[in-house]
Amino acid sequence: MSASRLRLRIALGFAVVFALALGVLATVSVTYLRRESERRLDGRLSAVTRDVVTGVDRELEESPDSSIAFAAHEVVYEWPANGDAFVVLDSLGSQVTALDRDSTAAVVLAAAHSAGDSASFDVRHGAAQYRVIARTVTLAGTRRRTARRFTVLAFGSTQSIEEDVRVLGSALAVAAPLILLLSLGAGYLLSGRALAPVADLGQSIAGIAPTNLTERLAVSGSGDEVDRLAVEFNSLMSRLDDAQRQNRGFIREAAHQIRTPLTLVLGEAANVLEHPDADAAGLRAALQRVGGAAEQMRRRVDELFLLAEAQSGEPVRLEDDVELDGLVLDTTDLMRGRAASLGRQLAIGTADHLIVRANAALLREALLELIENGCRHGVAGGTVAVSAFHTADGARIAVRSSGDPFTLGARTGNGDRVGGLGLPIVRWIAEAHGGTLTIERAAADNVVVLTLPLSPSSTRLQA
Repeated sequence: MSASRLRLRIALGFAVVFALALGVLATVSVTYLRRESERRLDGRLSAVTRDVVTGVDRELEESPDSSIAFAAHEVVYEWPANGDAFVVLDSLGSQVTALDRDSTAAVVLAAAHSAGDSASFDVRHGAAQYRVIARTVTLAGTRRRTARRFTVLAFGSTQSIEEDVRVLGSALAVAAPLILLLSLGAGYLLSGRALAPVADLGQSIAGIAPTNLTERLAVSGSGDEVDRLAVEFNSLMSRLDDAQRQNRGFIREAAHQIRTPLTLVLGEAANVLEHPDADAAGLRAALQRVGGAAEQMRRRVDELFLLAEAQSGEPVRLEDDVELDGLVLDTTDLMRGRAASLGRQLAIGTADHLIVRANAALLREALLELIENGCRHGVAGGTVAVSAFHTADGARIAVRSSGDPFTLGARTGNGDRVGGLGLPIVRWIAEAHGGTLTIERAAADNVVVLTLPLSPSSTRLQA
């Protein structure tokens, strides 16, 4: 089994973060060790200066007439052999005595003259670095004739500090690669456990058949990333399922809408072929029926293309200023022949001068579909009235025809949609224009109303 590149990237990222954290920890540790060691050295040297001052003060109390040099020599003589080192200076800055096992006193004294009144300073002697703590005091007592002023310089090597820092740095340099390797391996193993739910999710997805889009992934309800991924995938499956059902419905609708005129064409063709001795009038009538069926198929194909466009979700461009009174006149004149062939009459009701911002071709198709719907489903010999007028809701186009009541998308007993595909398409056109399509019942008439928002120019005209 090959290594997972994703797990390797996660483990590498984990190791890099761990390395940065380790670097910060090492820096802090080394800095803390150095400062703490320096603080302890300074404390020890300060204690040496206090002890020297205390010893000199004690010697002067015992021998009031003694000099600072005598008292300081006595202190050096009595000092324990513990590695301490110091220099005692008189009030003029001259050395009176020193406890110095490494011959460093002369270098410290020279550095003290250069440092002036500094309480602490560093000095280098050969390859070694020394820390110096200076303390100047004035001693006075009841038995002493004059006050005594002197300075104590306590010093100590910082070599132990450097060695401690060097040992810690070496230990970190050796341990860091091992820790990083261990973190890389641990990160790879831990990432495998962390990604196990994702692997299970992948197996569940692989088990979903393309023909079974109703299946959903299990959601634990924990709200973590895997749960959110499962929720999003389920949402995607729902959308795909809806799209598949919509496509199947579209195919069924297309087959249903084309089947009737196609059956008529095939029937007429078969009838003519069975009667080759038919006269010209009979052939002409058959061709007219075939032509009517072909025209019906053409309209169905156009309607199907419009329906497919509506279901694709493509935005409709509203780039035309359409005058509704002119649109009513043009479409009514265009449909008079169609209405007469169906035994209907067309009439124009109210035709106000209104302007809407629209897609002129789609709006014209919508009104043609409304008139076609009124002619085909109105009562024989009835009148189909077309109107355009202004209301508080905006501009309205109304097609009124008598007949049985119906609703949008309703079907007859034999499965035919009332108005064919026309009304669903008109509803889509209305919604694409920011309007609505409604059906009202007035006495024994059906009134299909297309409501559209007015353009600013039409609104000013109405005002």
